[in-house]
Amino acid sequence: MRLKTLIPKSEARKLAIQRRSEVSSEELKRQALKIIERFSTMDDFLRSRIVHCYLASRPGEFETRRLIDTMDGCGKTIVVPKLNPISRTLQRNYFTGWDNIAKNNEGFYEPKTGLNEDNSDVDLFIVPALAVSILGHRVGYGGGFYDKLLRNTFSTKVVLAHEFQLFDLIESTPQDVRIDRIVTERRIINTRDKFTRS
Repeated sequence: MRLKTLIPKSEARKLAIQRRSEVSSEELKRQALKIIERFSTMDDFLRSRIVHCYLASRPGEFETRRLIDTMDGCGKTIVVPKLNPISRTLQRNYFTGWDNIAKNNEGFYEPKTGLNEDNSDVDLFIVPALAVSILGHRVGYGGGFYDKLLRNTFSTKVVLAHEFQLFDLIESTPQDVRIDRIVTERRIINTRDKFTRS
């Protein structure tokens, strides 16, 4: 039996970025379409009314523009995050079109105004990750914003990722919030029972 190696977050981050650089932009787009198609058939998505979705801003993150357009076309209410630079927490506002999205001083795309930090109405969270383990431990850029955001919610949390972003085991801390589902171009992983559907 092959022993699974626990990878430090920094190593997982570096490997995922390296692997991505080895895949052509055309192949990334093809895989992304498959991931969105697979995600849009999930019960979690079909049942959801209000979806919280990040706006991809960093190299290595799954691009969400097409995904947001797809959800908008399905009649979903989409909530997008805005960084509060004072509290270093994520506020939210409703997505009302790309004309109301701009880059902030730190290079993140976000709505031009924030509303509040109350996400009690959100049915489904789509969470960014540079790398993620099959147990649901994700690696971002180290700000911890999403762990703070997700700590007090029981809604389903999903990462959309390419297969090259997946690892068996990634180090975690008690502050890290686990993801419930991972959707790739090949499969859906339920991290809570480790059941995989092709």
